[in-house]
Amino acid sequence: MRRVNPHTHTPIPATILIFAGGIVLMVAIPGKALIDLITASTILPVIIYGATVVLYLAVRKRLGRKEGAFSLGRYELPVAIGALAWLVVALFALAVPPAAKTPDLIVLGLLVLGGLFFLVMLILRRKSLDAEPSPEPGAAL
Repeated sequence: MRRVNPHTHTPIPATILIFAGGIVLMVAIPGKALIDLITASTILPVIIYGATVVLYLAVRKRLGRKEGAFSLGRYELPVAIGALAWLVVALFALAVPPAAKTPDLIVLGLLVLGGLFFLVMLILRRKSLDAEPSPEPGAAL
């Protein structure tokens, strides 16, 4: 599954597996359950993007600046706050309707499982959280 096509630089076997898994899910899961999963899969990215913006706002003063690199200059903070406001509105629109109760529970369950996994890693395998893994020899960058 780690093989990457040298021409396209994409993981072809992993992509085919995800595509096939999606087809199996569409065939095997009844309509309402599938819609609930699709709705849940739209809520999760909004939460992830929101967390990214919040973390950026928390550390932006400590980030280094490279000469000649892209910068929003004085608009950096208003753009970040605008992005966060937009994500709050999007999350509200996706998670508040009564029809979103099951997707909300799915997302909540996934967040709890992810938090428990992180706690286990923090307690039992702290060293693995302290550094990024080094690339394997010969791996495409």
